[in-house]
Amino acid sequence: MTPRLSRRRLLGVGVALGATTAACSDGGARPSPATPSPPQDAQPSTTTTVFATPTVLNAPPRGGTARVVAARSFTFDTFDAQRAGEPSVLEVLGRTHSRLVRWTDFQAGRVGADLAEAWESPDPLTLVLHLDRGARWQDRPPLDGRPVTADDVVAHLRRTLDLTASVSLPSAQRAGDYATIARASAPTPDQVVVELRSPDALLLVTLAGRFALIQPAAAVAAFERRWPDLDAGAVVGTGPFVFDGWGQHGSLTFRRHSGAHLPPLLDAITVVPPGNVLERFRTGDLDEVITRDRRDAAAVRALPGSPHEAFRYEATPIVSTLFTGAPPWDNPELRRALSGALHRATLAVRLFGGRAAASAPVAPAYPGFALSESALASYQGYGDPEHDARDARARWAAAGGPALGPVTIDFPSIFDPLYSASTVVTGILNEVLGAGQFRAAIETYTAISAKAVDRRYGSGQAAFWWGWGPPFTEPDPSRVLAETYATGSPGADTLGPPPVGLDALLARMVAEPVLARRQDLARDAARLLLDAGAGGQLDWLVQRAEVFRWPRLSGPPPTPFESAHLDVTRFVTSSAAP
Repeated sequence: MTPRLSRRRLLGVGVALGATTAACSDGGARPSPATPSPPQDAQPSTTTTVFATPTVLNAPPRGGTARVVAARSFTFDTFDAQRAGEPSVLEVLGRTHSRLVRWTDFQAGRVGADLAEAWESPDPLTLVLHLDRGARWQDRPPLDGRPVTADDVVAHLRRTLDLTASVSLPSAQRAGDYATIARASAPTPDQVVVELRSPDALLLVTLAGRFALIQPAAAVAAFERRWPDLDAGAVVGTGPFVFDGWGQHGSLTFRRHSGAHLPPLLDAITVVPPGNVLERFRTGDLDEVITRDRRDAAAVRALPGSPHEAFRYEATPIVSTLFTGAPPWDNPELRRALSGALHRATLAVRLFGGRAAASAPVAPAYPGFALSESALASYQGYGDPEHDARDARARWAAAGGPALGPVTIDFPSIFDPLYSASTVVTGILNEVLGAGQFRAAIETYTAISAKAVDRRYGSGQAAFWWGWGPPFTEPDPSRVLAETYATGSPGADTLGPPPVGLDALLARMVAEPVLARRQDLARDAARLLLDAGAGGQLDWLVQRAEVFRWPRLSGPPPTPFESAHLDVTRFVTSSAAP
């Protein structure tokens, strides 16, 4: 059932862009030597084959162990889902815990049932959730496999509200997303009523959030002092798997939760950290591997046994930011010239050997919301490279670009010299816009963040930065757009005033409860930003990595959000060895 929610108060929630850039060093990439489809405009074209939804699920085999590789190295802070800030924690809790609702279609950005099997909104300020009566806690003390009740969920939500009001939580918790919730109650053992202070069209997005994993009050009370000890026995959820702890090579080991309301097809799953895994994949000790070096990908393709190949977008886009509220970057022609000079296709080839996709105000990692390649082709830096270079050169000269003198581009020290980006980016700009005008500087992300917050990428200074931006956190980009560009938001304070008309468009978007309309509004917002010279953020690329699976493993296609949201219940194995 689709909730009937109405207009949402536009909140300035989230963290300022300058603060988030410091947390984006986990881009992860390495240098290279059941629903109607969304509108066609929402589908970026690609020549890369993606994994199909396994037809074996019509009569799924049960049993077996899947052995897969995590998208990034493990860094844990706590197993308390309501206090954690590390994405790695989701490699554990994303398999052991449930949310009230979950993402069921990444392509469309669609939310479906989890602990709540149905819901409705009798009025714009009320959401009624009907719990799955088959949901049970895992058979560990102090829950011992008892059924989940509405009181459990209400206690969890009340703790969430208490923590967001009284504790400084990690930014990954997105505490501001809960600001519209006034209270929660349990009128019956299987019904939860959430009352709002103001209408919130994105409430289900909040309840499907990365860390919105329902925890039992009894376990929290029993183990609260031990959460930082990372004790596997303290992890008690309702998810498809039970966490058994650590295995060989620092792997995470899980076994099937026999009482799960969404039971997995696998008996067990092992997740290993990245690094030195190619040989284990070659010998069949791993069923899935992610390659971030083109040479590794070529080596896997050459293996006998025909491993299946797809790609995944990396979790962090590559962006530049500059302040548009003062000279020189208040001139949109200068921004258009920069965008046209650094053509995305050229950057993708020279930096990453083509293993990257052109990005835009809505990145291709959000396929249900993003502009298509054909729609982007009319904008500077997305069309014909030679035409865009000539156009950029003319715009730069006409807008007084040469009179700016030296233009400094800051590159994060973790990004360069890893990719030789400073040489490539400044080389292209000097080639297209004027020899010797652009120069590189290597800075820490901390220094870059401070400069962004202080508006020193602009405000009379001819400078900007180039590197990984804030990570993708959920398959619906609506809130991210509002937090980045809407007047009064942390992002707008750093980037400068939004283009005329964007505030009204963003307000309509975050207040729109109908998914298809919200997708249209997100594309409209992207067009408006590109028409205005991209505002204060220039979106360059999203890196891609290859994902290989032996034919014995079938499951959902990979996504940038998978450690947080991947539906592990749909993975199946066969007895076929590689």
